[in-house]
Amino acid sequence: MSMTVTIGNFDGVHLGHLEVAARALKPGGRTAAVCFEPVTRQYFSRDAWRRRLTTVWERYMLLMGTGLDSVELVPFHDGIVQRGADEFLEELHGRLSFRRIVVGYDFHFGRNRSGSAEYLSRWCTSRGIDTIIVPPLEIRGEPVKSERLRLLLEKGDLEHAVELLGRPYSLTGVVARGKGLGRELGFPTLNIRVPACKLLPMSGSYCGHVYSGNGAERMTAAVFVPDRAAGPVEAHVPDIRLNGSYGSLVRVELVERIREVVHARSAHELKELIAGDIEVVRRFEKEKGRMEDPRA
Repeated sequence: MSMTVTIGNFDGVHLGHLEVAARALKPGGRTAAVCFEPVTRQYFSRDAWRRRLTTVWERYMLLMGTGLDSVELVPFHDGIVQRGADEFLEELHGRLSFRRIVVGYDFHFGRNRSGSAEYLSRWCTSRGIDTIIVPPLEIRGEPVKSERLRLLLEKGDLEHAVELLGRPYSLTGVVARGKGLGRELGFPTLNIRVPACKLLPMSGSYCGHVYSGNGAERMTAAVFVPDRAAGPVEAHVPDIRLNGSYGSLVRVELVERIREVVHARSAHELKELIAGDIEVVRRFEKEKGRMEDPRA
């Protein structure tokens, strides 16, 4: 059976990436997304780069959700960085024996980014391999790109970011024990440790959703995103008591930013701020029909 592959970082799995995946699926046959891990920007910046849009698990789940048969990881390390474009392609073809390859218009690979989409097309043509180069997908007159998304999220512009993603931006992490301050104030929260590489949007309070367990249960929540060094992401789910959550993996979807960070001068002031956030979340849920839940 013929194999079609698509290659890239696919960080964010935004609408541009989804268009590439759709083109890979169109001819039929087996399909695979080949992803670099870590993503190239993360590798070259080492631990200093904390702007990844999707962790390896999030990216895997999103790509598999498109209907692709598999996601193949290419370890991105010093050895592969030094490989020439031809060497990289020969090794990949030996591994997957693809008969068709689909990439975005701005795809580069090989030592010093010497390989381009056009270079790939020439290499494949000489070997009888079909090549599809997907042109840019434009929204509001600009190509949909991961860096554009990062800048929007860092400004807290979720509405515009959703247009590029085709879905709300989300954070996945492990529930950990916190200081218990929320519980003392009457608003117990899930303290969610998000991987350090993951981009947190502009700090502040958000309307959002919490998905627990296998993701089947969706709960409306008030979510607080701190400055990166200030602690975990916190989510309060009104009217629901969550027990036994420590150590579990949860996903938090961010829908709308409520306010910026306000440094309360007292416990009473902090309690009023949180109560106000929850009231906004309740009102938003009611007015938007369970916050625009497509299943509602």
